[in-house]
Amino acid sequence: MATSFTQTGDSPTVSTTDFARGPAASTDSPFDRILVAVGEEVHEHVVEAAVSLAAAHGVPVDALSIVEMNSSIDHWDMVVEQREADAETSLEAVEAMAEDVGVSVAKRLRYGTPAEEISLYAEHNDTDLIVVGEPNRSGIRKFFSPASVADGVNQSASVPVLTVPTPSE
Repeated sequence: MATSFTQTGDSPTVSTTDFARGPAASTDSPFDRILVAVGEEVHEHVVEAAVSLAAAHGVPVDALSIVEMNSSIDHWDMVVEQREADAETSLEAVEAMAEDVGVSVAKRLRYGTPAEEISLYAEHNDTDLIVVGEPNRSGIRKFFSPASVADGVNQSASVPVLTVPTPSE
């Protein structure tokens, strides 16, 4: 049994080998639940990777978005409300993409530090795989922003993490 992820051009491709399709095949799957973490911006490549894997293995997806809270803005209701609205929009986009291929989605919104919350959610909800975007940080961007959310999840998660390249901003 093997699963591979490749990206050629603009679309990611997930290939599975030795897995039959259908409900009976899900017992052979290495996954029972896949978590896709999304931010204010939904990168289709990340969601496509998670949804493709979920569809191939007949498992549901948990879509998680974190409203980042820090001491400099916690008391600014308008800023937090905007972040909540952006997170809800991201979760709805994941749900729409998953429904197109018949994958069930549980939308979740949490508050806190993204990497910590993603890892905690995965640990407490029997997640078998975390799918998260990895921004293209090179040159001066890497100097000013040495760690990404994906880096933090990779370091703290107790389950496998699939990082999917996202375009630079």
